[in-house]
Amino acid sequence: MSDTGSIADSDHDDLIIDDEGTDKKCVRPDIDFHRFVVRLTESNWFNGVIMVTILLNSVTMALETDFGLKTQFLLVFEILDQVFLGIYSLEFLLKIYAEPIKYFYSSYNLFDLFVLLISSQSLPSLNCYQQVILTNVGGGQSNLSALRVLRALRALRTLRTVSFVKGLQVLVTALIDTIRNSVVNVVLLLLLLMFLFSIIGYYIFGYKDSEEESDKEHWGDLGTAMLSLFNYVTVEGWTDLQAELDALNINGSRLYTIVFIFLGHFIFTNVFIGLVIMNIHEATENYRREQAIEREQVVQRKKEYMIQRQHNEVRQMLEKQNRGQYKDFYDMVKEFQSTLRHDDYVISVDVATNLTWIETTITTLDHMENTMYKSQMLHFEMAKLLSMVMERKLKERYGM
Repeated sequence: MSDTGSIADSDHDDLIIDDEGTDKKCVRPDIDFHRFVVRLTESNWFNGVIMVTILLNSVTMALETDFGLKTQFLLVFEILDQVFLGIYSLEFLLKIYAEPIKYFYSSYNLFDLFVLLISSQSLPSLNCYQQVILTNVGGGQSNLSALRVLRALRALRTLRTVSFVKGLQVLVTALIDTIRNSVVNVVLLLLLLMFLFSIIGYYIFGYKDSEEESDKEHWGDLGTAMLSLFNYVTVEGWTDLQAELDALNINGSRLYTIVFIFLGHFIFTNVFIGLVIMNIHEATENYRREQAIEREQVVQRKKEYMIQRQHNEVRQMLEKQNRGQYKDFYDMVKEFQSTLRHDDYVISVDVATNLTWIETTITTLDHMENTMYKSQMLHFEMAKLLSMVMERKLKERYGM
């Protein structure tokens, strides 16, 4: 009865949708079809089809930028765009049907939904509504620039590749964590340094009223000084700025430039790169550790399943024997043999891969081989002695 109850409970658990706690929320009447959709959305070939669709969509968007091709194959591009949008919509509906609540727990799923909503502007019916709304908002004139922006956002579809490649997810997560936890502090410190040097640069290079003695174009106020210092940080165009300062014969300009480039470019840039590399390395190690744990959990579940199935089969076999359904032990073993399959997993013991055990086994086999060789030599000697004794007795009997 307990086994029947447990089986019934397990079957009842399969009917639960989004059971994220101990409370059972609802029962699905379409459990078989729901299982099929779940297996479909989690299968590798389904993700492969979506990846191929994204790649083909990226190729078509790249070809669409060619004016000649777009003019010649305008209808083809529009049809392909609707086909790709239909595939993305079907994927969204299948995933929502499989996991209506857990779907919104993933940030990548939310990004896919956002891209789908942005891409839906290419539908003809929605385009009409958008044009009417933008025309009314624009005071009677069609705001085509807004439509172009919405259409340009279709390029976000290519970023959906991150949702299907785990390695890219690790890199994106590491970059986001780096920006959120460490880079913000580095950027704030860099801004403080730039603010300090911009004030100094303003009073040294741009404070004087005479344009022949000051560079008001690059150091005339705080904003232009900050922009000039940004050129120093990126080391792009700093030679032109320094050349203008040298032309004004301002003392200390080269020392100012060298000190800020050393601090702003060499130190802060290397600190930023080091933080990114450290976080990516840490995220990669965590990903590998999670993969190893998942593999161990899968193997453990398989072991538990095999052991439980073997125990159940042995228990059923013993119950049949107690009820007298087997004639003898041979009949029982034959029945158990029929339940074995060639695709069953075999649980191997760790001792088979232990180096000490392997060395001990090889040494033992060598001793056994030597012992067998000595035993064979002893048997040969005994046979030779027996033959000599027999030959001597025959000679004495027959007087030879």
